[in-house]
Amino acid sequence: MLIYAATVFLSAFLLFQVQPLIAKFILPWFGGSAAVWSAALLFFQLLLLGGYFYAHLLIRYLKPKMQLWLHGGLLAVSLLTLPIIPSARWKPHGVGDPTFDILVLLAAVIGLPYMLLSATSPLLQAWYVRVKKGGLPYRLFALSNFGSFLALLSYPFVIEPRLALSFQAKIWSSAYVAFAMACLAAAWKSSWAEPLPPPESAEEPGAKPPTLGSKIFWIALAACASTLLLATTSHLTQNIAPIPLLWVVPLSIYLLSFVLCFESGRLYQRWIFMPLLVGSLWLFTRGNTQFQSNEDVIHKLIPGLCGALFVCCMVCHGELALRKPHPRYLTQFYLMVSIGGALGGIFVALIAPRIFHDYTELPIAVAGCALLAAIALWEDESGVSAAVCALAPAVALWNIDVLPTRVWLHVLACAALAAVVGFMSRQTTWRVTFMMAAVAGLAGYLGRLELNDENLYTFSVRNFYGLLRVRDDPPDPTQHYPGERMLIYGTINHGTEIKVPNSGRIPTSYFGLNSGINRAIRAKGEEGPIRIGVLGLGSGVTASLARAGDTLHYYEINPLIPQIANTAFSFYPSCPAQKEILMGDGRLTLERIPSEKLDVLVMDAFSSDAIPMHLLTREAFQIYLRHLKPDGLLIFHISNRYLDLEPVVSSAAQDYGFSGVTVRDDGDTETYYVPSAWMVLSRDPSIFNNAYLQDFSVQPMRVEAGFRAWTDDYSNIVRITTGLPHWLKAALP
Repeated sequence: MLIYAATVFLSAFLLFQVQPLIAKFILPWFGGSAAVWSAALLFFQLLLLGGYFYAHLLIRYLKPKMQLWLHGGLLAVSLLTLPIIPSARWKPHGVGDPTFDILVLLAAVIGLPYMLLSATSPLLQAWYVRVKKGGLPYRLFALSNFGSFLALLSYPFVIEPRLALSFQAKIWSSAYVAFAMACLAAAWKSSWAEPLPPPESAEEPGAKPPTLGSKIFWIALAACASTLLLATTSHLTQNIAPIPLLWVVPLSIYLLSFVLCFESGRLYQRWIFMPLLVGSLWLFTRGNTQFQSNEDVIHKLIPGLCGALFVCCMVCHGELALRKPHPRYLTQFYLMVSIGGALGGIFVALIAPRIFHDYTELPIAVAGCALLAAIALWEDESGVSAAVCALAPAVALWNIDVLPTRVWLHVLACAALAAVVGFMSRQTTWRVTFMMAAVAGLAGYLGRLELNDENLYTFSVRNFYGLLRVRDDPPDPTQHYPGERMLIYGTINHGTEIKVPNSGRIPTSYFGLNSGINRAIRAKGEEGPIRIGVLGLGSGVTASLARAGDTLHYYEINPLIPQIANTAFSFYPSCPAQKEILMGDGRLTLERIPSEKLDVLVMDAFSSDAIPMHLLTREAFQIYLRHLKPDGLLIFHISNRYLDLEPVVSSAAQDYGFSGVTVRDDGDTETYYVPSAWMVLSRDPSIFNNAYLQDFSVQPMRVEAGFRAWTDDYSNIVRITTGLPHWLKAALP
């Protein structure tokens, strides 16, 4: 048993340790967007399906000795792909949706090792059953998921803060060699055991083959959990708190539910999790739509949504565990589960961004989870289904708010409804009726929420890089409010235009008169016409800072942004400077083109609160230096609700001889300003003697002692995440 357990654990650990590792390698090449992680997850799910399918064919059609030779040969070939360090030739050169490029890159760099790691758990469980008749292989599946869970949690807190990326890849490659040797030993041991009789004989009690309906339900449960995982991850990282650490948390929760459900049949209890599911679905609908812009509630909502995801995954995976077949059919079972996971990934990563103008996949997954739970409880006679039927309409009534706002009236009405429904649902017919009515009501409510949300915006569009929406706030003559048009990227204002004459020449939002960028450009502009480069176009507000005679170049990766800036806003069209938009990732574009000889280079390439980390490394500063004049200004927009970017910028700035200041603006002098924080850097410190950069809001840049500068090979997002315990940050390098 030991060789099988050790090999399964190591394979699972490597399988999920490589996911954040390889994703971090390629993030800088594709704009640093959270969508890169979604595309990578899709690849991992597709390869997991490939691995399970390979394991199923190997066990079903080949004799033990042939299994040994084929699998051993593939393991040997996979060693030739090591180490797993992507070549720079994979860097993209075009613009548009890079999903296909990401999939091809990952397939070339990690494809064969990842597929063989994916096949290990079902293969070794089947080999274990062959060696030990009557063994319980599903505990190996739980061990596999525990190894995956441990790998994900250890990466951001143990591996990433301490080891350079290239060194991580070399250690992983060495561990993969050890895995290959252990796997060969397990294959050799099992090849000498007598095989089980073929499935057609079905001589053992309980070895009845699964029906087509069972297989479809397996796929549906796995697809729902997978869709919820990816949709929740997208929502957390793009709409609420775009912290790369949150890529790992939902996946860890997903794997933990697998561990608990398949380790023991006693851990998943319907009477516990089905009522919790009702509350979780409520949180996904109510909390997700009502509180996402309230910063005080967001810190509670993040763990709330993670808890709701855990409950939903426990229900999906618990129902899977209750329906697992005889061990003879385990590779078939895992194949169906992996098909469901891949379908969920395809839906979220490939289909949803192309057919929806919002993150509609999340409410679809919520409604689907409710439907699958209702089907699972269809013939339940334990009283759990009656309790769920009683609770669901009461929660729905509270959710829809059709009653007066007095809490005691809500409580009495919901309790009365629960009592009536609970009494009637003792009969199977009533129970089924109430379940289907509750699911239909939830689906209708989610649809209404989506329609109401769309009506708030005059324009909404989505692509690989995220969700862009334009909102018009009407004028209010009684308050002398002229009205505004706003570009929303995720949940963040990315530029506001007020509805007055010549509005395209009035800087707003983060770029007001007292903002760091406005002051710095005016200070530099006293010398005459200047050359300005800006990474990130947004609505084009920065164009209001350029004058006739200036040169203004934008570097923009999202192909939708120029369309919006040119048609929905007037900043860029009305700018009198000589201007141009260069499409592609800003850093990669600057790498390829000759020196721009800029007086000012601005980093404002953010999507929601997310930061492209590859714009803050020492290697990035080398590129910026090549494009700046000796006395040029390098300006960083560091406004962020969740990350303290100042020590990251200042550590790299010091290494290259930059002096700098941080300018914080409360944005309270005009209604169309918002608070902002900018860092202004230069290797010619005389610029900071200018009157524009001389008042109380201008402070020397903060240099944090002992802070390790970020490089393309090293970054530590946990260290700069605000709100984390001090003891945790102190433990990190």
